[in-house]
Amino acid sequence: MDDELASSVADAMFQLGRIDGISPTVDFSPVLYTSLLRLEAVETAEIEGADVDVDEVYAYHTRSRSQETVDVSRDLQEVLNAERALNEGFDAMRDGESITLSLLQSLHETLLEGVRNEGDVVGTWRESDVHIPSPRGSQPPFVPPPHGNVPELMDSLEAYIQMGGQHHPLIDLAIAHYQFETIHPCSDGNGRLGRILIVLQLHDAGDLSDPYLYPSAYFNRNKQAYVEKMRAVSEAGNWRDWILFFLDGIEAQARDSYERTFELIELRRDYETRYPHSKTSHKLARSLFDLPYFTANEVQSRFDVSRQTAYNAIEELEADGLIVETTEKQRNQEYKAVDVFDILERPTV
Repeated sequence: MDDELASSVADAMFQLGRIDGISPTVDFSPVLYTSLLRLEAVETAEIEGADVDVDEVYAYHTRSRSQETVDVSRDLQEVLNAERALNEGFDAMRDGESITLSLLQSLHETLLEGVRNEGDVVGTWRESDVHIPSPRGSQPPFVPPPHGNVPELMDSLEAYIQMGGQHHPLIDLAIAHYQFETIHPCSDGNGRLGRILIVLQLHDAGDLSDPYLYPSAYFNRNKQAYVEKMRAVSEAGNWRDWILFFLDGIEAQARDSYERTFELIELRRDYETRYPHSKTSHKLARSLFDLPYFTANEVQSRFDVSRQTAYNAIEELEADGLIVETTEKQRNQEYKAVDVFDILERPTV
């Protein structure tokens, strides 16, 4: 534990403390962590090749609320499954469950529901040997342990997690993530499940009260380094570079979550100043943080107003540039909060 490692641990803990301190103080906190959770679901699916943007996820949930039949692509289903698995994991932890292999296997079932490939084994460990192609064409594939060793290795990993490890919790977290991904216990979905495990372990350690962190964005931006630094542990025992990389990711994503949260709080204050009255358009402007993607029917129901009043409010906010219609249809139109989505969808640096 040299000075550089100690400094990286301290920086990551500071940023985790900031996001966990500010987020529960906002009165749209559940919407905030739902938004951040959806960002994580999109990013973790993108690492595995899915092509979905955040708008599509919100559009799906909006149409589902209206009980509309929604066509769901495989890529979108992977994102929805990741979102549901994250929620299920946090719900289990809030209910007092610990991180167990049975919990991970249950989340694996959720991740692969409706998107499993032929031959995939769901909700249990893989039953065949595998190899993982290297991102560098000249490099041989990575070969995880034989499938017959996986149950014993996962038992050992569960014991390590539950015992609390031997180091600072964030270093133990980096170790556990490396172990999970290189054991490669499932026939598919290992990356998604392993990144969910990161967030659950942070919660279990008391460093994250709700899913305000989306580490997959960092791994997605640095996909080749993510793979190569784990491989360097396997081939050369280079734990230090992997742990520094992992800590930098936790620090960067916690800082990014804090900055987005702070921007949303400032935007909320701006809207409250600009739209202080009780007319429907003003109430809708102040509600965009709870309802960032919506239909006219939802405005009508939420504020108990006539359909014409709902459309008048929507037209006023459209003219002010706060919302934009997304479908380009004449009927069943949907609207999104421009400023809110600009903050949520801004690429991470």
